[in-house]
Amino acid sequence: MCFFVSFVVPVSPQAEVTDAQLEQAGGGRVVRVGPANGNGRIAPLPLEVYVARVLAGEGEPRASDAAQQALAVAIRTYAVANAGRHGRDGFDLCDSTHCQVPRAATPASRRAAFETAGRLLLYQGTPAELFYSASCGGYSERAGEVWPGVDYPYLRVAPDGVHEDDPAWTVDVPVAELERALRRQGFEGRLRAVRVGQRNASGRVARLELTGLVPDVIAGEQFRGIVGPTQLRSTAFSVEQHGAAVRFTGRGYGHGVGMCVIGAGRRAARGERMEAILAQYYPGLDLARLDRLPVPNGSRMAAAPVAAAPAAPAAPPPVRPTASRGIAVQVPDRSSISAPDVERLTLRAHQDLSRTLGISVAPISVRLHDSIESFRVATGRPWWVSSVSDRTSIDLVPAALLDQRDGLETTLRIAVAELLVAEPLRDRPLWTRTGAARYFAREQPRRGEAAGGALRCPTDAELRLAISAAAQREAEARAEACFAREYARTQNWRTVR
Repeated sequence: MCFFVSFVVPVSPQAEVTDAQLEQAGGGRVVRVGPANGNGRIAPLPLEVYVARVLAGEGEPRASDAAQQALAVAIRTYAVANAGRHGRDGFDLCDSTHCQVPRAATPASRRAAFETAGRLLLYQGTPAELFYSASCGGYSERAGEVWPGVDYPYLRVAPDGVHEDDPAWTVDVPVAELERALRRQGFEGRLRAVRVGQRNASGRVARLELTGLVPDVIAGEQFRGIVGPTQLRSTAFSVEQHGAAVRFTGRGYGHGVGMCVIGAGRRAARGERMEAILAQYYPGLDLARLDRLPVPNGSRMAAAPVAAAPAAPAAPPPVRPTASRGIAVQVPDRSSISAPDVERLTLRAHQDLSRTLGISVAPISVRLHDSIESFRVATGRPWWVSSVSDRTSIDLVPAALLDQRDGLETTLRIAVAELLVAEPLRDRPLWTRTGAARYFAREQPRRGEAAGGALRCPTDAELRLAISAAAQREAEARAEACFAREYARTQNWRTVR
């Protein structure tokens, strides 16, 4: 790792760091923090004030200085790398666990932010995408196991040898309660049993088998999210059936990717310095100073004019927006697909499909993402989904992936069709909307194909919570076939159900 001396003037051990000192130390950089629930005002916070507040919300209150400092560096890196994460909402980062949780700063969190001000971790010269969780339970997790398609060499499976004395947690959940939670997510049937189907390299549950439900498999992280992370603290658990309840016994708290906050505290308590803690949880990254980074055009974290202010922070590659004829397009600067091409194809798809369906949507915004991680953050969907349509917005995976799949034009036609049919079919099973979009997006729809009586329409869970790219494609194909069958019968797409 490459380390630099901090540019912050130290304060005496007795002096309490103020917000004014943090603002000055941050060089006027601002993070726009918005409400996760959509209710409330956007609060522009000086970067180092933001770091101090998130450290108070995410860290261990009584952790040693080295642990506080290491987490402060991780928090700052995350903030800079994810500037503009909620750009469509008008701010950078939200105030929930979807981003980072700020609380009232403490003297310890202010000091840690001040003493590390401007320092962050770089991967190949740019702010690293990184994560942290409360406790890994003895093994850090690979990022791709939690968010398929999001893999970095520094977020890997690795032992963390400071958890030997961690007590196991146990929770009993009634089968009926599990069934209700799963049915709310689109599963169908009666749940009879739950068992671990597959574990990954860290020992966490990769896949669960759900006897009696359709679909009958689910990814471990998806299951944890449905049951609730306060009940299932992690996916490092075992499963036992106890009468009308399922007992989960596990270790750790959180997804386990990146820094373990509790582990960092224990490492600091035994004398490890900030640099060693960061090297344990983020191996191979460089610890650098923010003011020495190049400033890309269109940096999305503002820097207010202050005396001797360092340069604005690095940010993900900027996008170039364009808007005309009711269509707004954003593409990365280095994209192989131009904004005018995206606009032209979107306009043509909308005109064509509007004539066919007798409905229109405006305005439409289209964003071509520069990375799978950016797409995942914006949509919550895995890498094998090519597009996500929501109200009047379309998100697309990076151009290179579109080239490997259906191509830009076909993907846009499907996405625009999804926008058009969403409202008329909003109270129907998901397969009606998915199937209609794919059916009408074809230049020559396969009318009446696959109309055999054995065809089973996919459940909402099969379409929303597919465990692989193959499962996703198979569910979408059945959705289209089901729609084609019903449309051939009714001749009115609005009545398909």
